[in-house]
Amino acid sequence: MTTPENVLYASTARPWLKYYAQKYIDQTLPTCSAFDYVCQQNKNRLGEAALNYYGRKFTYADFIVNVKKTAAALRGVGVKKGDIITVVSVMTPEVIYAFYAADLIGATLNLVDPRYSVEGIHDYIEEVDSHLLICLNVVYERCRQAAKRTHVERVIVLSPADSLPFPLSVGYKMTNPDKNKYKSNVLHWKQFLEGGEGQSTAAEPYDPDHACVVVHTGGTTGSPKGVMLTDNSFNAIAQQFSAYDTLFQKGQKLMNIMPPFIAYGYACGVHLPMVLGLTVVIIPNLDPAKLGSLVLKYKPEIMFGVPAHYQQLAADPKVQKKDLSFIHNYAAGGDAISLGAEKTVNEFLASHNVEYPMAKGYGMTEVASAATVAAGKNNKPGSVGIPMVNTLVSAFEPGTDKELPIGQRGELCISGPATMKGYYNKPDETAMILHKHPDGRVWVHTGDIGYIDEDGFVYLDSRIKRLIIRHDGFKVFPSMIENVVSQHPAVHQCSVVGCADKDHVQGRLPFVYIVLTPAAAGVKKKQLIQELRQMCEEELPEYVQPVAYKFVPELPMTPVGKVDYRKLEEEITPRDY
Repeated sequence: MTTPENVLYASTARPWLKYYAQKYIDQTLPTCSAFDYVCQQNKNRLGEAALNYYGRKFTYADFIVNVKKTAAALRGVGVKKGDIITVVSVMTPEVIYAFYAADLIGATLNLVDPRYSVEGIHDYIEEVDSHLLICLNVVYERCRQAAKRTHVERVIVLSPADSLPFPLSVGYKMTNPDKNKYKSNVLHWKQFLEGGEGQSTAAEPYDPDHACVVVHTGGTTGSPKGVMLTDNSFNAIAQQFSAYDTLFQKGQKLMNIMPPFIAYGYACGVHLPMVLGLTVVIIPNLDPAKLGSLVLKYKPEIMFGVPAHYQQLAADPKVQKKDLSFIHNYAAGGDAISLGAEKTVNEFLASHNVEYPMAKGYGMTEVASAATVAAGKNNKPGSVGIPMVNTLVSAFEPGTDKELPIGQRGELCISGPATMKGYYNKPDETAMILHKHPDGRVWVHTGDIGYIDEDGFVYLDSRIKRLIIRHDGFKVFPSMIENVVSQHPAVHQCSVVGCADKDHVQGRLPFVYIVLTPAAAGVKKKQLIQELRQMCEEELPEYVQPVAYKFVPELPMTPVGKVDYRKLEEEITPRDY
């Protein structure tokens, strides 16, 4: 029996620190802008490749020159310290330059998904009162309509071809002619840069309170919110990843497949690799079916994606007989992965001569994407890793500041240097998620349920939004069922959502969606369901048993590659169970 004298709490015991070298435990956060941090870390590597865009390489020296040109051009169109610029685009070199250039002059990027409707883009422009809009030419017409009834005065238009190698640029323009009828307030990127001649490229003084970006998220309550991330947020992510010095070496390639309008895309896909001296291979708009071909073409040692990306890679026939020993650290974040799917991916990696299993992580936009990491040898099946070296993660009684002992389930809370400044213009909602506890630290209340083991590894039971609560009050974590069902050899992917309880006015029941492996295409589904029911009956309590199973050719995905759970719930009909 545990006594009060030997109860251990994660925030004070910090058992994960045994995995880190002392020099990383003692490190202090750099007091400089995100742009300055990249420059400082690569001052002796200016001739090395920073970006690779369809074969065209930009050195760190090129990068610095292009950022300063962009900063001068922003000043040329009247951007001042404190202004917010809306960007509607996929990842391109210009969007990367714009991020660091805005940071240099003390402005902020408001990052918007180019897939949004006219109304959605309009709302996000209006929310931050942008006067300048940067957008892709292919979404210009929607952006033009969205900018009506806002204070947008000037529009800068990008083409995906602006930084392509010359032959590819010509080919792109021939096959994708620009038929937009541009208004007089539009500048193309080249014109925009020319307007910066004679403008200052001097950096604004470092301001720890300056927000680099506003990134939009549904957060824990589901209502859209603009997350303000600072220089410190981005620098803290990059600095803490430097502690994994056996995994990251200067000169490696990181293939960026995540979009710029999520924190994960910029923090882990751009700033982290550039601070660490890697080459960022830019993939602006990933077609998951082509992931295997891209991996073989560029041979990136590092990649950050979501679990579905790696399941796709493991099933890709193009890579089945290839040597993938160049892979050093392929990481999955942004969504949970079942034990069965994790096992499948790791077996695939091991059979293709990859040294380490798939890396995993856990975090949220409000902490600039990452709080825990399972990578290299520091990895446990089912875990999302250990807290990063200067970050605390612990379980608390939901909605309170009462910390629970190591091993007990509760609401996972995060405290660390990457924490957001707050939600844009939403102090009440900020106060709902950021709490100052009696220990003096500010903790982010994630709304997720999980626990920490004696070694400091974090386990995520469920996003609270996915929690299924039965009529009798019993709580069903989807991961409990997914971890069992996914281990059947015929199951390629599975996802558990809640459906209405036909026998009770209130409450929901677990419903399982299944994607079969190609080899199981001809399997008798009734027999398979019987086997799955038996597995669940043997391994799970009675109240956790699924009410039904449904086979689908594929799971619907959100634009960033996560399973679209809401759509799955909507597609359940009374005939399904």
